[in-house]
Amino acid sequence: MMLDLATLLAASATATLSLAIPVLFVAWRVRVHHGLALWGLGLVLITLSYPAFGLRALGWTSGSILVTNLLTGLTLVVHTLAVRAFQHERIWRFPNWVVWLPLVLNMAAVIVFLRDDHWRNILVAATQATMGFMLLHEAWAPGLTERRLTGRWVLIGGASILCVTLVCRTVFMALASDWDARYNVPTHVQASTYFVAMAVVLINSMGFVLMQMERSIDQQRSLATHDALTGLYNRSALQDLLPLCAAQARRHQAPLACLMLDIDHFKHVNDAHGHLAGDTVLQEVARRVRARMRQSDILARFGGEEFLAILPATDQAGAMHLAEDVRQAIATQPIGLSDNGECITVTISIGVHVGIPDEDQNAVERMIDLSDQALYEAKEAGRDRVMYR
Repeated sequence: MMLDLATLLAASATATLSLAIPVLFVAWRVRVHHGLALWGLGLVLITLSYPAFGLRALGWTSGSILVTNLLTGLTLVVHTLAVRAFQHERIWRFPNWVVWLPLVLNMAAVIVFLRDDHWRNILVAATQATMGFMLLHEAWAPGLTERRLTGRWVLIGGASILCVTLVCRTVFMALASDWDARYNVPTHVQASTYFVAMAVVLINSMGFVLMQMERSIDQQRSLATHDALTGLYNRSALQDLLPLCAAQARRHQAPLACLMLDIDHFKHVNDAHGHLAGDTVLQEVARRVRARMRQSDILARFGGEEFLAILPATDQAGAMHLAEDVRQAIATQPIGLSDNGECITVTISIGVHVGIPDEDQNAVERMIDLSDQALYEAKEAGRDRVMYR
């Protein structure tokens, strides 16, 4: 059995080190991967814990217990921090000291009960189970609004297996009250724990790397279809969406509204306050417009300071009402340009056209042209107004 455990430890160390090297290499080469370097560090720590356990065969039992528990606990903490780094500010997070507290309690239990196997094993298993639940909590990410993709589910599964294993180990330790020998944990218990730990490390690492890959794919897709500054659809994505909007309007014989919006005297904003201020104005105008639209409506950045809104199933009265609401929302509330309180008031002009596209494939483009002509008339009439054509 000792040979089996030694072989398992060697295999585990080889497997985790084989994972750590490429993970750290990718983290070093591609620095945008959040938490990947921390995850690789955790793999290095768990790799070191396997030979640390083997120090017992040399008679260095106390040192082995201290070092093994420290490295194992650090691995759980570092991997939890890696997942937290991946989350960014997308969800509420408890303070970092809460993540470290179970490790402190774990090492305190190891030191205080170094010569008391029964209580040390119970407390260590319990504190490590707590750290496993923290990893599971971060993997699940309560309050996460976006869809949980495959990589996250793999990580959740691995963390769940780890939690169940550590809880079972805690219960087993608590019930084994006849263990009086020093440093005596049954070999089959140790072997089972290390086997599950190795499997969990592999599963969790695969899940975390897959999470990174899925995020990269989402970011690339977003960059291809969204404007980087405002987060709205870009003109290329709009061209792909327009045929669908036209087809739905024809199928349901429902009016389709086009709103062309343009920030008045935007060049003056850039000249007087700088391009960073201009970017702030664009972002805030986009935010205020988007906040007044339905989820089914489409808003795109059409040009430099121009935006195009497509409103399905919206008649002339509804389109004009929304356009006026948007115009007032921009004109009546100044936009803050910096932390020192500097503000600027801007206005927008809006051209509106409503109709049901015919079968011509260029029907929606003609409607957009008409809304653009209405915008031109609004500009000619003095700006800061809504015109219909």
